Amino acid sequence: MQARRQVDLLRREVNKIFAAVDLLITPTMPSPPVAIAQGADATAVSIRNTSPFDVLGLPAITVPCGFMMSGLPIGLQIVGAAFAESTVLGLAHAYEEATEWHRRIPPV
Repeated sequence: MQARRQVDLLRREVNKIFAAVDLLITPTMPSPPVAIAQGADATAVSIRNTSPFDVLGLPAITVPCGFMMSGLPIGLQIVGAAFAESTVLGLAHAYEEATEWHRRIPPV
C-alpha cells in the first residue's frame, strides 16, 4: 500500500510539471552505451531512465539522436503527460523528419 501511495504522490507532482510544459526531453540512458561484447547487460543499463515513466504510466518514445565516438548509438527520450500520446508521437516524427539519425546504422 505504501508503494501505491508513493506512486500516487509522484503522479500528482508530475501532473504539476506538465501543467507548465508540454513534453520532457531526456537522454534514454543515464550513461554512454557499452557494447554487449564488453560484458554490458543491456537490459539493466537502459532501463534506468525509462522505468520511472513506465511506472507512472506516461507516454514516452525514444528516437536515435547520434553516435558515440565508439560508433554505438545514443537515444533521445520524449515524455508526455498522461494521455498525450499524439503530442509525444508528433514531436518524435518531426525530429526524425528534421534529422538523419534514424537512417544511420551502427557498425556491427
